[in-house]
Amino acid sequence: IVEQAERCKKIVGGLLNFARKNQVNFTDVDINKLMEHSISSVILPVNIKVSLDSQVKMPEVYLDYDQMVQVFTNLLKNAVEAMPEAGGNILIKVTDTNDEIVVYIIDNGSGISKENMPKLFTPFFTTKAIGKGTGLGLPIIYGIVKMHKGNISVKSNADPVKGPTGTTFTISFPRRLT
Repeated sequence: IVEQAERCKKIVGGLLNFARKNQVNFTDVDINKLMEHSISSVILPVNIKVSLDSQVKMPEVYLDYDQMVQVFTNLLKNAVEAMPEAGGNILIKVTDTNDEIVVYIIDNGSGISKENMPKLFTPFFTTKAIGKGTGLGLPIIYGIVKMHKGNISVKSNADPVKGPTGTTFTISFPRRLT
């Protein structure tokens, strides 16, 4: 009962976040500090290594710090959960231009099947065991990225015959809202 109550709490919290989507608190943020905070917010098993490769020339960006931490911690947690028991690697690569910041979250986990790719951002869709996932993580991420006038895309391979398995999420957003 307690476990299901916690799950309901997560679902309601996610729905409230979804409903609050017009409340964005934009501030000037150092993208490198935001990424370091996001990484340190995720509990990592000892057999999973996360590397941050920031090639950003101008780290200042105008966004909602807390919402973007939620985006990157959720993506990192998903990447950790996609890893085989033996462990794996997650690379966070950050690049920029004069106008935008681009973040790549690259893992060598099990990948996402072709059948599931079109459903990733659909609310309540989950591949996790019953009681483990709400199916709101990626839809919330999508909503937050769109509120920042950004884009999110995903490439994945779940078939070892076709090459190394893994997933890359690419998130881009403008440095400044115009």
